[in-house]
Amino acid sequence: MLVILFGVLALVLIIFAASKQNMRKRSIRQCSYGSVEIYHLLLNSKDYSSLKTMLSNATSFSERYFISVGISRLFPIKYLEDWVKNEPSSADALLCYGARLLQWSWDARGYGRGFEVSKKRWALFFERLDKTRNILGQCASQNPEDPTPWAYLIMVSTWFSDDIEEREYYFNQAVERDQDNWAAHMHMVIALSEKWGGNNEQMIAFAQSTFERAQEGSDLPIILLKAYIEYWKYLDVFVDMSDEAKQFIESEKIKTKAIEAYKKSLQSTNHKDSASSIFARYNASSWFWITKDRDKLRVELDILDDKIEDIHWRWAGSEGELKQAKSYAMQN
Repeated sequence: MLVILFGVLALVLIIFAASKQNMRKRSIRQCSYGSVEIYHLLLNSKDYSSLKTMLSNATSFSERYFISVGISRLFPIKYLEDWVKNEPSSADALLCYGARLLQWSWDARGYGRGFEVSKKRWALFFERLDKTRNILGQCASQNPEDPTPWAYLIMVSTWFSDDIEEREYYFNQAVERDQDNWAAHMHMVIALSEKWGGNNEQMIAFAQSTFERAQEGSDLPIILLKAYIEYWKYLDVFVDMSDEAKQFIESEKIKTKAIEAYKKSLQSTNHKDSASSIFARYNASSWFWITKDRDKLRVELDILDDKIEDIHWRWAGSEGELKQAKSYAMQN
């Protein structure tokens, strides 16, 4: 009897360990955004050396952002602390550490509306944001040409509830270095949103202006769809105005503008995928699902293939509906 009990216990432990490993792999897959290199980095790293090599081989600002955001949720902080300790003047080390600290700050707050967050969690959130701002500031000093730390600082400033002028300062610093920087524009949409103390009309005006001045074939016109999603989500979730939210996404004017932006960007013959294009595609696919544009949704989901997970639509507006959207897209 005792042998049977031990056997059952051993089987339960094996199943639990396998389940835990599968959950870890799923989380890593979500955070690697379809990148096999980042997936294996998060799965197998024993120190910071592989990450250091990967970032040193980045050839564009968009790659620097993609790598740093890819490791920002799961890469062990201890390895990044070791890297900064051993190479305190390394802009690469400071960028990865700053990106990781930004997510670490958010982990202290957690998801949910402000009134749902305890005073203790708010205090820890702001304490960590202070450290994040300091590290990203050091990164910007060590690599004055890189817009990436400035793009991250927009989020620090937004989450800290700094005034709009402070957020705009960080944005301007980023675009002075790279006028087409996806991360800076995406973060600025959030910075201008009403849910973070901004004004939704200003947010949409900013996104419209970005779309109009963007080069044909760049990712930037999709910023307009990002702003539309933020506005729709604000009406539907934050202020319980579901009828107004529905009217907004069904507006022919809004849908026409969104399609114009899409044609100028991802659908343009001039478009070539960059490291940041996957984030544009997450937003585009989410918008076409929200507005039930089957043909364009199918195109984007076909391109994304296995590089999209349900959680990616949390950041784009419609988490939990990916399976349903894929089924809808496949219908005639």
